[in-house]
Amino acid sequence: MSRHVLAISDLSDEEIESILRRAEEMEATLERRTEAAHGGDAGAIPRSAAGRIMATLFYEPSTRTRLSFEAAMWRLGGAVISASDMKSSSASKGETLADTAKVVSSYADVLVLRHFWDGAARVAAEHADVPLINAGDGSHEHPTQTLCDLYTLKRAKGTLRGITVAIGGDLKRGRTAHSLVRALARFKANIVIIPARGMEFPDWLLQKVAEEYGYRPTVARPGDLKALARDVNALYLAPARPHQLTLFTDTEFDLQERLAEAEPITLDALYMTRPQRERRDDTTDDGVEYLRVDTDTFQDPTMRHTVLMHPLPRTGEISSALDRDPRALYFRQAASGVPVRMVLVEMVLAE
Repeated sequence: MSRHVLAISDLSDEEIESILRRAEEMEATLERRTEAAHGGDAGAIPRSAAGRIMATLFYEPSTRTRLSFEAAMWRLGGAVISASDMKSSSASKGETLADTAKVVSSYADVLVLRHFWDGAARVAAEHADVPLINAGDGSHEHPTQTLCDLYTLKRAKGTLRGITVAIGGDLKRGRTAHSLVRALARFKANIVIIPARGMEFPDWLLQKVAEEYGYRPTVARPGDLKALARDVNALYLAPARPHQLTLFTDTEFDLQERLAEAEPITLDALYMTRPQRERRDDTTDDGVEYLRVDTDTFQDPTMRHTVLMHPLPRTGEISSALDRDPRALYFRQAASGVPVRMVLVEMVLAE
């Protein structure tokens, strides 16, 4: 039976930790290979996909995800076939996703699918005869981006357990954030969510995180980030349950009064997302307050240990003036896509 990766929950904690360790080894090998081109000693990249073919089926635009998957397959010695634009494929003639998955899986050994429908990856996997990896389905999940995010966080902080991560922006439609919050809760990180108004996490997702991990994130507002930067004591851990940050609603929103006796914590990472305008069904989001990060935000001493992350592309949420700041890790996140996806491809092809 084929091993599909459709959601971050399809991977166990042990598998995630193994992928992160193996990706670090793979990245080091890739770096040595680059050095070898300038006279260094290269390590051997495993050609574990030699003779195998990956088919990339992208029904939505993509740069980083698609190219890093294809680069990963080539690095492993395999080959890639792809429709350059699925809108020009048989889908434009009315072919169903199920039929496309069935047919293309007879040409390839692994499928990588991006689709604009929530749940499309699961539908395709039910009809594919080879492993299928979800490269993002609608506003649902993006598990391989989350692996890159976890990898970057662990490299920066040394651990995932117990760190505090704020996730800001469009959390309603941001599939990267949907996968990330579930992964962070599993590893007992502390999560602060900072949605733009009208772009809050779906209730079903928060309910699932609460049911599966006994956890609810703390809620803050976009305008509170600079206050958090000036006074980290505005964020508190509930003293009785170290992993349980308290959930605040609009009607009970006073962090300091509610937990004045609690222990202050440090913000380890701020993870930004862009407005998902391509998935809006109206213009009600126009003009809403959206969290934007600039150099002033990160100049405060209390944020000296806070790293800045973004799955990209960015559309104004992060000032380009921060690009040279060593705490800005978003380009490193993007680069991690090759070693992380190399390891994942190896894993599904080996089963």
